[in-house]
Amino acid sequence: KLHPEFERVSNIIKSIKTDVEISSNQNSPRSGAFEVSIDDKLIFSKFQLGRFPTEDEIKVGFNQYDIFKPP
Repeated sequence: KLHPEFERVSNIIKSIKTDVEISSNQNSPRSGAFEVSIDDKLIFSKFQLGRFPTEDEIKVGFNQYDIFKPP
């Protein structure tokens, strides 16, 4: 079963950008890592901050990489 915060953040990301790939490690041992990357650029790391991102942090990260602009 996925961590509730993983599901919360995944749903936020999907509501912002529908054509994203979200994956998780289902195999033991799991490290507890949670990272958001865009084009191989890390925009959030749970390891660095010790917590999951807020909705505002996700939106700011996406805005930095022009995610809201059409291709």
